[in-house]
Amino acid sequence: MGFFDLFKNNKDKEETHYDPTNIKITDLEKGYLLDYDLKTWSIIKMSEYDWGNNYFTREFTIESQREKLFLHIEEDDDLTITMSKELKYRKLAPEVITHIENHGKPPKQITHENVIYYLSEESPGYYRNVEASDWEELISFSYLDEDEEKCLTIEQWDDNDFEVSYGKKIKNFEISNILPYSK
Repeated sequence: MGFFDLFKNNKDKEETHYDPTNIKITDLEKGYLLDYDLKTWSIIKMSEYDWGNNYFTREFTIESQREKLFLHIEEDDDLTITMSKELKYRKLAPEVITHIENHGKPPKQITHENVIYYLSEESPGYYRNVEASDWEELISFSYLDEDEEKCLTIEQWDDNDFEVSYGKKIKNFEISNILPYSK
């Protein structure tokens, strides 16, 4: 950098949307690194859900040592953070799949790995990968266990296209050492 570079108005530099000395979980974007459960994870995908009435949630696909998880962030009155992993649809209990085939939607109660999940919310909305411009329509069926700590979600994308994930709510402090992606 030369002496005259000090006086240039550098508008080419992007301004950060966060305080670099205090990066929060709500500042996450694709490419960032974070620590969770004694591992360093890389954010490989950032997605957004539009639930209507100007209410949005974000989901990050994170990866560490060939393991993939979904970090879901919901900012309503409080900050709700869930960490989940994919469950193959066919691995749901046979009675759940039969119920979906007969009624077109999941039952009000699901048991998975000896945990009983209760339907807490059925939400129509839209989804998009932030790197793509197209929104896809979906219906999300959200389930919680009795203590409202474990969660299971079934997303219906089409009449016979379902994706399932299950996990747990986590506390903000469980995510640490967030490092931004530098271009």
